[in-house]
Amino acid sequence: MDLGNEPLWGIIMKSRTSTSIPEIRELRADESDEFVTLMELAFKNSIEEDRLHADEVRKILKKMQTTFYKVITRAIGMRMEFYVADVEGTVASGVQLNIEKDEVYVGNIMTHPNFRRRGLARKLLHLSFKRARELNVPKVRLDARADNAEAVPLYTSEGFETTFHSSRFELDSFIENPLSATKNLTIREVNKIDTSVIDTMLEDCYPTSYLEAIGRKKFLKDLIPSRAIRFFAGRLGGQLIHTYAFHREGEENPSGMIQATQSKIEERIRLSSPILLEKDNEMLLEVIPKILEIETTYRGINRASINCSMHRADAITKIESLGFRKLRESISMTKRL
Repeated sequence: MDLGNEPLWGIIMKSRTSTSIPEIRELRADESDEFVTLMELAFKNSIEEDRLHADEVRKILKKMQTTFYKVITRAIGMRMEFYVADVEGTVASGVQLNIEKDEVYVGNIMTHPNFRRRGLARKLLHLSFKRARELNVPKVRLDARADNAEAVPLYTSEGFETTFHSSRFELDSFIENPLSATKNLTIREVNKIDTSVIDTMLEDCYPTSYLEAIGRKKFLKDLIPSRAIRFFAGRLGGQLIHTYAFHREGEENPSGMIQATQSKIEERIRLSSPILLEKDNEMLLEVIPKILEIETTYRGINRASINCSMHRADAITKIESLGFRKLRESISMTKRL
């Protein structure tokens, strides 16, 4: 049943009168459209803020349901599983689980507005714990909007602890910045990097609780995605992933790094939280415009966003001085099993 086509009164009547026990099951291949429709309803504000293309999301979800992409994800050490709470034939709630050897990541846990406050999200959350235990995975992680007054208390009540508080900043348009000349800086894309150099910068960029939750070694390893992961991301959603290191003139070791991604899902260049020492934040005034200048040559996109930990007040000041405005705050939460 397509929630987007059924008369609203029909959905309301079902949600009010149904007393059946919801069936928790895997998403069927023919339910991809219904799953995305549910996502549009549940995350309406975020989708509008991010200007996501729902049709592209549908295409990606359908691809992920095929044997070919399931084989690829397993080959790169990941598995993606989709589950729904079925109430009398209606996909009333859903969740995506990204499973790796050391964590289960809960993405897009959502419930149709007319089926909320019935414990469906909690049931799907319990499913993530069950899958983690079945696979001997030690922790479950998720991200949430900091202002989500329903979801955050639910996660806290289930034993999740906040490990990271960040903000996302967006820039609606940008033009070549005079500072992008980078007189004393070299910026280049890298496919490998000495992680021991970057490791010394992490304490300035992320809370210790977050590094412990993610796993410091894993965090460093994942800074530059492998060729296989970049290939998978490109085939799946037309995603481009570029990692840039920036160096002071005459210095061999990088002073920091930023990752930039683009995809067909949104017309935006996404920049990762910049990694550099606090004392070097002034470099962001040159580095960010230059990276955006490089990235716009790929697809002509002139909108951007960047994440930054809330504890980095000086870095945030530099980001905002470049014209970025705060879009929203998010928190990362972890539950150890």
